[in-house]
Amino acid sequence: MRALTVLKTVALAAVAFTMLAGAPAHAEWRKATSEHFIIYGDVGESRLRTYTQKVERFDQLLRIWFPPRDTTLITPRLAIYLADGMTDMRKVWPDIPDNVGGFYTPGEERIFAVTGGTGAENDQTLFHEYGHHYMQQNLTGAYPGWFVEGFAEYFSTADLSPDRMRVGLNNPGRMNSLSMGANSWMPFEQVLRSRSFDTGSRGHLYYAESWALTHYLISRQREKLGLYLAAVMSGRDPVEALVGTIDRTPAQLQDDVRRYLSGPINFLSEPHDFPLNEVTITTLSPAEAELVWLDLRLARFVPEELRAGNLAEAQGIAARYPGDPMAARVLAQAHLDMQQPEDAVSVMRPIVEANPNEPLGLRCFATTLMDAGDAARENGDDDRRRALYAEARGALGRAYAADSMDYRTYLALTRNRRGAPNFPSDNDLVVLRTGVELAPQVSNLRYQAAQAMMSRGQYRQAVVYLMPLANNPHGGEQLNEVRALLQEAMQKAGAATAAQVAPEAAPAPAS
Repeated sequence: MRALTVLKTVALAAVAFTMLAGAPAHAEWRKATSEHFIIYGDVGESRLRTYTQKVERFDQLLRIWFPPRDTTLITPRLAIYLADGMTDMRKVWPDIPDNVGGFYTPGEERIFAVTGGTGAENDQTLFHEYGHHYMQQNLTGAYPGWFVEGFAEYFSTADLSPDRMRVGLNNPGRMNSLSMGANSWMPFEQVLRSRSFDTGSRGHLYYAESWALTHYLISRQREKLGLYLAAVMSGRDPVEALVGTIDRTPAQLQDDVRRYLSGPINFLSEPHDFPLNEVTITTLSPAEAELVWLDLRLARFVPEELRAGNLAEAQGIAARYPGDPMAARVLAQAHLDMQQPEDAVSVMRPIVEANPNEPLGLRCFATTLMDAGDAARENGDDDRRRALYAEARGALGRAYAADSMDYRTYLALTRNRRGAPNFPSDNDLVVLRTGVELAPQVSNLRYQAAQAMMSRGQYRQAVVYLMPLANNPHGGEQLNEVRALLQEAMQKAGAATAAQVAPEAAPAPAS
């Protein structure tokens, strides 16, 4: 009897230990909200506030040098997540390369950046990625690929204190790539016409030469740079556009840049009082803190072999926090990844009933309904599909009323309307244009807007929407489709060249 009691006690202790080990300790995750950012981190309040102020200074710097096209637009805040090195970043991007210090994802599900930490060694990566975000959000246009990368590289080395700016500092890594001798460089004609994904093993040279060319033009030929960018954005070939703007051949320009790099390169260092941005710090709930990385992982493409593990993790967290809206949304997304839309609907329905005006829950619920509707149509049940899409439409209407700044709601509304007899209507075009205004960096949103415009005969407007995608240096799987659609739009607009299409004006760098 005594032995049985001892064994039972040991067994209960083992169960208790297992339960404690299975429930992770709650990190003290905080959220800092400022004018342009929402920054999340498992760090102290003072450190988070200081970091947020630094990132706001960088945004102010870009606005000084390249002011937004339209200062009346209210743009969504960018979410930035502070990781504790590679271990945390792999919780979002499991197969992230070892040499990546951070990354930026402008996806249909989320626009966010992850940085490996708050130290100065990580700032250059974040500033580079935010340079891309700022350009795509505020300077939308068909910039040449080399300038897209050169812009991000030029500003990535900025050193900003509350009362001083240092801009255009040397980039030792890029200089090292260019120090192998003149014959090692890519010809500038290739750089001017290439995009980073085209350059293969010579990608390090493409980035380095793009940085060097941008540095030279901003430092020595700023007005001519503005003229050149306007010419390229009007549709001129990036090499031919040198004529009448910079007035150098590619070879001459390359020699100019080599000579520029042979001496001390120019950088700006001057006093500047950056306005102190208001920062509000709040603490995440235990459920939110536990879900941070899984939520982001599900916002990216999840390889099929990882989906079951994500679902099990989401189920475990949801069981610990029954009724929590974020836990439910994450669990629903994990079910959708596993092609279990009816389970996702079952998860979200009680959450939406309990929180009828919560926009994120409403949008997520609508997505589960439409996925379930698509599955019903595949099974031949068109009546159920129509009913589910109608319910989704109502949920999206409430989501829009609660938050009109979420571009994902506009994407979902377009999906809900696609296939209707009168699609795209005038209102559908307004929905798509508004979505692009909020998130111009989401390529599929721009692409869908251009398709809708073309179906209504608005070919010139479609060209303006497609040209930035066709010039995107990172390309993507959709690039060939984009170029084919752009060519079709140009032909149907009656344009022999894109120069006959009214371009978006290219801003010159501020003096």
